[in-house]
Amino acid sequence: MSGVGAREDPETCLAPPNRRIRSARDREDLSMLPESATPRWMARILLLAAVSDVVGGLLLSLWPSAVFSWVGLDLPASPEVWQGLGVLVAVYGMGYALAARHPLRLWPLVAVGLLGKVLVPLGFVWAASRGRLPWEMGLPTFALGPIWWVPFTLILRGVFRAHRSDTHPPVLPLQVALSLYQDPEGTDLLEASMREPQFLVFLRHFGCTFCREALDDLSSINEQLRGTGARLVLIHMSSEYEARDMFSAYGLKGVTGISDPDRVLYRAFALRRGSPTQLLGWSVWKRGWEAGVKQGHGIGWLRGDAAQMPGAFVVSNGRVVAQFIHETAADRPDYVDVAEEGVDHAEFQESLEQDGLGLGFQERLRKLLLFEAPGGA
Repeated sequence: MSGVGAREDPETCLAPPNRRIRSARDREDLSMLPESATPRWMARILLLAAVSDVVGGLLLSLWPSAVFSWVGLDLPASPEVWQGLGVLVAVYGMGYALAARHPLRLWPLVAVGLLGKVLVPLGFVWAASRGRLPWEMGLPTFALGPIWWVPFTLILRGVFRAHRSDTHPPVLPLQVALSLYQDPEGTDLLEASMREPQFLVFLRHFGCTFCREALDDLSSINEQLRGTGARLVLIHMSSEYEARDMFSAYGLKGVTGISDPDRVLYRAFALRRGSPTQLLGWSVWKRGWEAGVKQGHGIGWLRGDAAQMPGAFVVSNGRVVAQFIHETAADRPDYVDVAEEGVDHAEFQESLEQDGLGLGFQERLRKLLLFEAPGGA
């Protein structure tokens, strides 16, 4: 995997092994941040939607009688329900204002907003057709809904096109990328892999419910992972300070963490940005309900690229010896199985180097036969 299909930069390859990449501004070709090519009209549309929803939501929540009077209706007996709806609309508006900063990166906010602007009017039509709501309320309902369907859809189409254009090969060869990142003891990942297998688990952003589920899973099997002989290393896109707090909250205080906000390591391991199906497919929503609501992991603020896919790799002597590549954001790997497989392959490679091809292969075959024999495990 190392170096295959990679675009080598002579200047980077000659750089000192312990050099750290600090900022995307230092090397723009390493960052490829999606907002760098964001059309301005996307931010303007989102800001207009933000103003519309915030103003409309505040009017409905603070002065419901004025809104009902405007459409020619009397104030209902329970205005608190409509006031609560107004607060929700205003919160959506604040979400659009946040998404306007980086529309291509914060596209999940746009997707959720579009879903709401489609479902609310449809729900209103269903209720009004059965006499449960007055048709006069359709004017403010549709003013905050269907007029945004086309602009929001165009923004999401732009996200999809940006995603398709982000299919370039890893910028750095694997071993070069590993040498750029150091653990708290000052040892770079390449050197550490020469000493013992490194189990690198690449996380999604910390606000993702599946990232939190993964941290909880890793915390519950941390002792088992230590027993495999591989060192657990968590790769993330947040700051080291945020990572320490997150890891401590999930009982992973002593685990090594590597901050990779520019996604250099992610791309070196060929971890791409997910497609809409991989991130928002039906199976993802179903698992998200289970992990976020039933298991209580919830969601948090977006930190890093919302489309970045996770993965798990065992690296030994600068080479990948085992891996798990997520097909969707909701995949839940057996981390112990991946770690054990990687350590087993690493030991096999070491025996080949020490005993030669013949003896090393014979020893491998002997162990395999003993394991598969009845009672051999």
